[in-house]
Amino acid sequence: MHLVLLGAPGAGKGTQVERLKGKLGLVHIVAGDLLRKAVKERTLLGQKAENFIKQGRLVSDDIVLELVEDKIREEKKGFILDGFPRNLFQAKKLDEILHGENRRLDLVINLEVKESTIIERLSRRLVCSSCGRIYNKENLGDFSSTCRVCGASFFQRDDDNPEAIRERIRTYLKHTHPLISYYRKKKILYNIEGEQSPEEITQKILILGKKEKI
Repeated sequence: MHLVLLGAPGAGKGTQVERLKGKLGLVHIVAGDLLRKAVKERTLLGQKAENFIKQGRLVSDDIVLELVEDKIREEKKGFILDGFPRNLFQAKKLDEILHGENRRLDLVINLEVKESTIIERLSRRLVCSSCGRIYNKENLGDFSSTCRVCGASFFQRDDDNPEAIRERIRTYLKHTHPLISYYRKKKILYNIEGEQSPEEITQKILILGKKEKI
């Protein structure tokens, strides 16, 4: 199965990735993680990306695409793409990459969540300072102040405030609207209401997978 998860920041993509990759045996491919790893390891692509970052510019599509392409070629089993593609150019290039590997996208899931819900979710979000695992303040309880996975402390992202969140949503919608139309025309797009429980959303995705005989 080759799956793309779309959704605004805070839509619940990370939660679904964690649930689906175990149930379906899929590899989780995150463009941002690939980029950070390349920069940290000082690879050729990482050094090119670092130049963009130091100048305060978005890393070019070409660099991101090459990192994703390398990862897809490396992973021969199914995958979930998270945070990629972000625009129509990347979506078309992804199709070319998969075609070259004699593969194709099976499903594109778009998680639809109201802006007010996203603001509420992200305002309560905490991130592990070491492993990057995401937590919700309400789910931690009164006595947990460290990551359950690695024991490191938490921090709250500077852009997890209402006005910054609204701007991120606006940016996301601007770039994603053409993607929605593109995948709808290919008849692989499914919109799922993202304010249901994580269990309900996972079940609907699994049913769609069976329906498409993946």
